[in-house]
Amino acid sequence: MPSTTSQLLRTWLKYSAARRFDDATRYPRESQEHKLMQIVERNRDSVYGRLHDFARIRGVEDFQALVPPVTYSDVEPYAQRAMDGEKGVLSADDPLMFATTSGTTGRSKYIPVTPSYLSEYGHGLHVHTCRMFTDHPDILEGKILVSSSSDVEGHTSCGLPYGAISGLLARRQPAAIRRFYALPRELSAVKDVQAKYYLTLRHGLAADVRLLVTPNPSSMLLLADKMTAFAEELIHDIRTGTVNPAFVPDGADAGVTNGLLPDSERADMLARVLRRSRRLSPVDAWPNLRLVSCWKGGTMPLYLRKFPEHFGDIPIRDLGYMASEGRGATPLVDSGAGGVLNVSSHFFEFVPIEEHDSADPTFLTCEQLEPQAEYYVYLTTSAGLYRYDINDIVRVVDFYRWTPVIEFVRKGGGITSITGEKLTESQVTDALIDVVDANGFDVRHFTMRVQWGDPPAYAMYAELGESMTPQRSREFVREMDRALSRGNCEYECKRDSGRIGPPVLRHVADGSYQALRQARVAEGAPEAQVKIPQLSTSMDFGLQLEVLDEIHADLARSTP
Repeated sequence: MPSTTSQLLRTWLKYSAARRFDDATRYPRESQEHKLMQIVERNRDSVYGRLHDFARIRGVEDFQALVPPVTYSDVEPYAQRAMDGEKGVLSADDPLMFATTSGTTGRSKYIPVTPSYLSEYGHGLHVHTCRMFTDHPDILEGKILVSSSSDVEGHTSCGLPYGAISGLLARRQPAAIRRFYALPRELSAVKDVQAKYYLTLRHGLAADVRLLVTPNPSSMLLLADKMTAFAEELIHDIRTGTVNPAFVPDGADAGVTNGLLPDSERADMLARVLRRSRRLSPVDAWPNLRLVSCWKGGTMPLYLRKFPEHFGDIPIRDLGYMASEGRGATPLVDSGAGGVLNVSSHFFEFVPIEEHDSADPTFLTCEQLEPQAEYYVYLTTSAGLYRYDINDIVRVVDFYRWTPVIEFVRKGGGITSITGEKLTESQVTDALIDVVDANGFDVRHFTMRVQWGDPPAYAMYAELGESMTPQRSREFVREMDRALSRGNCEYECKRDSGRIGPPVLRHVADGSYQALRQARVAEGAPEAQVKIPQLSTSMDFGLQLEVLDEIHADLARSTP
């Protein structure tokens, strides 16, 4: 029978978030205009608000006429003033911290996190949580394993911290809610990837985990791999109530090992699984696991196709379209990768993908979107981002009542073009999944980039499984070339004419992509949000990787 605490939590989530969100989806235009005016009125006396005449804004049309669309380079000078301690620059609220983005390249962006913005962000998170608990009602009879990263990676000149918003949310959780979580908050500050995964499993394997939540599915696969790699040490530690000191970093907070007691019964159960299956996997180690929540759109299908091996038929619910800059959509069901636009959290505008680079693009509000169309997203939030181009492309996949259901497609600008082919990351991902599914190629990580030469071509960097012999690898290169041609007629034309040469596969050492992840974490990116591109626009990608073999295939094409 559900505990009193879990019943109270469900009731609070329903009436504080889910019902308000549900009501807003019935009237999206009105809900969005109401949210916009809340933001404008709250921040009308900020430096930015006075500069752009917020006091004159009476609705969406006034807002669009008086406030220009911006990118981070436009916002950065104002954010820097706030980081230096100036009050009321972008918003009336003083920032609590600055959330750092987790971009794959370039320097971090610093997004102010104010109390009102945290409330907006948390609202979408609470809707997501409520719907998961409703659809899987016994989750709260066990534990939830949620990854988070540190909210204190450093401090600004005025002393405010910067880091991951997930860390701040974990820090501010009430004790009554914290009891449902398998991991101690202090674990978020561990930077060494090996140590963090060991400690995550040391806590998680000792618990009856019912729900796993982490943004990147590659992180879940890595967790599953480490479960087997560290199985003997973990079982010993669970039996004795200890923690292998090799995985406790120097200077780590004592809280990373708190609450770990001897549990011989649990250790015996895990040992039996290991003897029977010769490995530990999440589906066996957590027999009551009900749900996994992670990103499912964009480049993630390469990793999701490997989930059944480790998670069986456990349902996977998309985590929702989200970033440091805002929480954009909330999935309400386990199927698909789409989520309902968070019309009660932020104000959203959309520009048709073909108009993004035009001098006078059309800005649409949510009720004007068309099914299956793709758009760039512009956010307005209480944090002080106004008409902010987040450089994301989403697709409208459905409608919930009158509110669009959107799915992340790719980052804007994720395009390469040697000679006019305009290859997109989503085209590469689609080709990769088609080829892997049709032929059973064991490709564990993959990135393409332009390689200059005579003629120029594409280099494919990949970690490969043991079944990928030189012959199988050559077949993979041929099939990728064909699939890219099917998906992009300009690529096909340029290949046929010889203006683009045949691709080359660079087989990199096992662990190369984990090392890339560790490097990004060391730079301050939240570990669970590190995304390695499947199409990189950087000519430097791969230079730091150990290439074991360079594989060419006979891909000559007839010249017209």
